[in-house]
Formats: sequence, C-alpha cells, structure tokens
Amino acid sequence: MKKQQLYDVVAVSLTTEKVRLIAEDKTERNAEAIVNMAVMRRGVEEEFFTEVRAGTYKEGDKWKS
Repeated sequence: MKKQQLYDVVAVSLTTEKVRLIAEDKTERNAEAIVNMAVMRRGVEEEFFTEVRAGTYKEGDKWKS
C-alpha cells in the first residue's frame, strides 16, 4: 500500500512573511478544505493561506516563495 502524502496548512503574513501553522499532517483533500474555510472566515487582507508538504515549515519561519 502506497503511503499517502500529508500536508500542513499555513497562514503567511503579508507584512512580515512569517508562517503560522493552522493544521498539520492532513490529507490533500482535508488541507484544501481547511484553506478554503480559512479564506472564507478570515479573508486575505492580512495573510494568505496555503497547503505545503508536512514538515516544510515551523511556526515563525519566513515564507520562501
């Protein structure tokens, strides 16, 4: 059985470019749903939301575009 890739959901500040972890070790489908809910609830004026491979960032890291 193939191991499924897991994702973390992060929020990235538009002013500081610092990463904030919202959810960890989620399936791709669940991570996308969390991103969509975060955008609907919080908007994208101060930060943006995305999914990244699990373990890519730690709380407070600087976003690498």
